[in-house]
Amino acid sequence: MSSKPARKRRKIGTRPNLKEIEKRRVWVRSGGRCAICNRDLLDGNLTNEPVSLGELAHIVGQQQSAGSPRGLNNYPKEKRDLADNIILACGECHAEIDDPATLDMFTVEKLLETKRNHEERIKHVTGLGRDRRTVILRMIGQLRGNPLELAQRTAVEAVIASSDRFPYFKLSYDRYGIEIELRQLPGEYSNAKDKNSAPTAEYYSSAKVIIDDLVDNLLNDGLRKGHVEHVSVFAYARLPLLVYLGRRLGDGYGVDFYQRQQTTDSWIWPNIDPPVEFDIDVPPVASGTEAILLASISGTVHENEIPQRLRHYPVFKMHPINRTPFGGIIDSRATLENLRVTYRRFFGELERHHKKIVRLHLFGALPISAAITLGRVRDPVIHPSIVTYDRVDYGSYEQAIEIR
Repeated sequence: MSSKPARKRRKIGTRPNLKEIEKRRVWVRSGGRCAICNRDLLDGNLTNEPVSLGELAHIVGQQQSAGSPRGLNNYPKEKRDLADNIILACGECHAEIDDPATLDMFTVEKLLETKRNHEERIKHVTGLGRDRRTVILRMIGQLRGNPLELAQRTAVEAVIASSDRFPYFKLSYDRYGIEIELRQLPGEYSNAKDKNSAPTAEYYSSAKVIIDDLVDNLLNDGLRKGHVEHVSVFAYARLPLLVYLGRRLGDGYGVDFYQRQQTTDSWIWPNIDPPVEFDIDVPPVASGTEAILLASISGTVHENEIPQRLRHYPVFKMHPINRTPFGGIIDSRATLENLRVTYRRFFGELERHHKKIVRLHLFGALPISAAITLGRVRDPVIHPSIVTYDRVDYGSYEQAIEIR
């Protein structure tokens, strides 16, 4: 029999050298909830008995060494065991923020911001449930033969860096989030040798079935069961499908949109100020039942590009104010919000002064987030249907799908 003394097991929720008053401050300020995922740390999941599940995690490592997570930060050593440098976390979140594979995401600055936001919220309202959790939805297609690798980690990093939310994988047992995979669908091109040709009708029909199935049988079911309160959308696909996805996303949950930024080659939203604003040019006469929307946001769509058979319809033009449309124009959430407000203003104009219009032909140079936002803003009950078009070559458009 070994004569070695049994190792003393550290009690959950404790740390050596921490004074009781500092521990108490952390627990009280955090409201007995994990500052990262908001989980209740005072009751066991299995028995609902009072069990302490909280762990006191150092933001700047307790030891000033590479072996202590974030320990090489120049934070004063004498302050490392004080409540301001301790975050209350559940065991899973504690293990994840200290794992070497995630240290680049859970920086000192990010954890301090997370702690501050959580404790300020607790100070006003206790137990807000899962308001900071978000379900990651990725829709991946191809544009003119160009595939895009949108890895799960890329989406997670963007959510953590761009918001105060954290990924929630309740609907996805593989912890990869929800994915709409369009790259393998047949009919991506009407002519396989020509990457600028339009997809076939079968391609769009198949893509719509995939989107409908996910929304109806996963997102909406998760909403009914209380698993979905917020969705973070990452998409890369043709404009008609982006608008369609926006149309199918429900109103029962909040949605954040992400897109790859041209200036940084990243999906993280930068903080650009001031935001771009947009305007709408209204035609002098629009008395018919159909009209055209030229949305020149990431590029300019000219009237002479409209198919000849549609040129007698009145034309509404949407464009940036005092800016030339370009690919990276949606460079902040504030700019996207300004565009959302402009969409609403446009549909309000139709409601008030052009009630007879029932079909709207969309010719758009729209960034990803702008296209999805358009579909989400439109009210299918009172607003016209949107006939979308594919730009298949310079100055050439072909009708894709009608979104009702």
